[in-house]
Amino acid sequence: MENDLSASPEDKVLILGISGSNRKAGTEYCVKRALRAAEESIPGTTTRYLSLKGKKISFCIHCDRCIKERCLCTVKDDFQEIQDAFLEADGYIIGTPVYNMNCTPLLQAFFSRLRPLFLVHPGIVANRVGGAIAVGGTRHGGQESAILAIRNFYLTFEILVTGGPSDNYGGAAVWSRDRAEEGVIEDAIGMEKVVGLGRRIAEVAWILKKGKEGLSNQVYRNAHR
Repeated sequence: MENDLSASPEDKVLILGISGSNRKAGTEYCVKRALRAAEESIPGTTTRYLSLKGKKISFCIHCDRCIKERCLCTVKDDFQEIQDAFLEADGYIIGTPVYNMNCTPLLQAFFSRLRPLFLVHPGIVANRVGGAIAVGGTRHGGQESAILAIRNFYLTFEILVTGGPSDNYGGAAVWSRDRAEEGVIEDAIGMEKVVGLGRRIAEVAWILKKGKEGLSNQVYRNAHR
């Protein structure tokens, strides 16, 4: 029998898209396009988009207050809004423009502030799924290095990683020619990978959700034999 991933009305998964860009340009377009592909792929898939543009997010200063008080980060700025959305999601699509063959300092600051999640609450986001998008001004301008930075973040938090379709190993590498949204739209290959990544994130998020539900039921039955 062919697998049926269609959702019942009460079921849903939430995919969170985050743009680590300081501008409203190509990265924002790509993340939103991937989210749209995720929504269109499986009924019941919902999405939310957040941009770090203009957000005040200080970097982690390693004060260790989170460890001493067994709490999440207590520094008050715009980080908390993004963290709350991050904790609610079942899957993630994170995009960044390429800065020196890496993701943006803004995105790195956000990653560093999530440090208490695995120090104080290990496994709190484990077994969710994440994918990465990087937009570069040149064809081979560090997209894969920037994607790797995002993937390494996922692995640190026990988030399962997918690159997308079978020929899209790491994530979606997009070439903007430094022409913002117009440039990424013209990169047919890059946008094909963006769409494929969105679909794949939705698929895996549903598989994980149904699998965790089944595992929970099995654990419950075993415990009450």
